[in-house]
Amino acid sequence: MATKDKLVFRVEEVQKIEREILKVICHEIRDVLKSVSLMDLMTTEELRLRANKPLMLQNSKGSFFINTEGKLTESRANLFYVNQEQIIKTLELVSENSIYAFQDEIKNGYLTIRGGHRVGITGRVVLCEDGIKNIKDISGLNIRFSREVSGCSSGIVKYIINGKKSIYNTLIVSPPQCGKTTMLRDITRVISDGIDGIGFRGLKVGIVDERSEIAACYKGVPQNRVGTRTDVLDACPKQLGMMMMLRSMSPDLIVTDEIGTSGDKNAVMQVVNAGVKVITTAHGYNVSQLKTRKEVLSLMQEKVFERYVVLSARRGPGTVEEIIDGETLDILYKGD
Repeated sequence: MATKDKLVFRVEEVQKIEREILKVICHEIRDVLKSVSLMDLMTTEELRLRANKPLMLQNSKGSFFINTEGKLTESRANLFYVNQEQIIKTLELVSENSIYAFQDEIKNGYLTIRGGHRVGITGRVVLCEDGIKNIKDISGLNIRFSREVSGCSSGIVKYIINGKKSIYNTLIVSPPQCGKTTMLRDITRVISDGIDGIGFRGLKVGIVDERSEIAACYKGVPQNRVGTRTDVLDACPKQLGMMMMLRSMSPDLIVTDEIGTSGDKNAVMQVVNAGVKVITTAHGYNVSQLKTRKEVLSLMQEKVFERYVVLSARRGPGTVEEIIDGETLDILYKGD
C-alpha cells in the first residue's frame, strides 16, 4: 500500500510539474528537461536559465549542470547551453504572450505562475524618478519550484496556540533556504482551519504577502493552502498591508514574512496594540544574532514576541532547533 501511495504521489507530482512548469518553458529547453530523471525532477528546487550559459538545476544535494541528454552533472562536457532567444520565448509563455500586461510584476523582478511557482528575472534595469520602471534585455530566469509540506508544523503548533481561542505572537528565525516560509505557511493553514482534536476552532487570518511567497497568488487566487478563514493581500508592502488588514478585514491574526526593514516595528506595534496577534519571520541563525538588527531588537526588548521558533537545515530544511519563551527566554523545546 505504501508503495502504491508513493507511486500515485509521484505520478501526480510529475503531472503537476508538466502542467504548471514545463508548459511555460520554450520547447528546446522543455525537450531536454523531459529527459531528466523523475526523481531529479521531483526534487528540483530551482531551475536557472542564463543567456549563453549552461542550463542548471538545484536540489537538496546542490547545484548541477544539465547536459544535452538530460543528465545532471558537475562536468562541463556536452552541456546544454541556453541562449537569450530561448529565455525571451520562455518569458513570453510565462506571461501568457502578454509581457506588457505583467509589467508591474516584471519591474519587481519576478512573476508568480499557476501553482505558486516564482520566476525570478534579471536583465537591464530601466529607472525612473519613482524607482524601477522596467527590466528589459532579459538575460536570466530563475524558476523556483513551489512545494507545500502539509503537516510540517505539527510538532510546533502546540507551542504557539494559547488555549482554544488565541495564539502567541511568534517570530520564526531561520537562515535563507531553511524552510521558514514553508513552516509559516503550514502554521497559517492550521490556525486558520482549526484543530478538531483539541477544540481549537480556528482564527480569522490576514496574510500580507509582499513577495507572493506565502499564499503564492496567481491572478489574485492563492495557489497554496493557507486555510479556510484566511484573506490575502498579495504583492502589498508589509507596512501598508498590515494597516489595510486591520481596517478592512477584522483579523484575529496577521501573518507576514521577513521583518527587519525600517518601519516594520511601528507596523507590528500598531497590530499588537489593536489586540491582533502576529506571526512573522526574520533572517538569522539564532535569537542572539537578531540583536544586531535595530528594528527586530527593539521588538525583542519590548517583549512583543511571546514565542521564538529557530529553524535550520541540519536535518533538512525545516529542522526545529529550539522554541523559546519570549518573556522568560526559557527554552521550551530543544532539537536533538
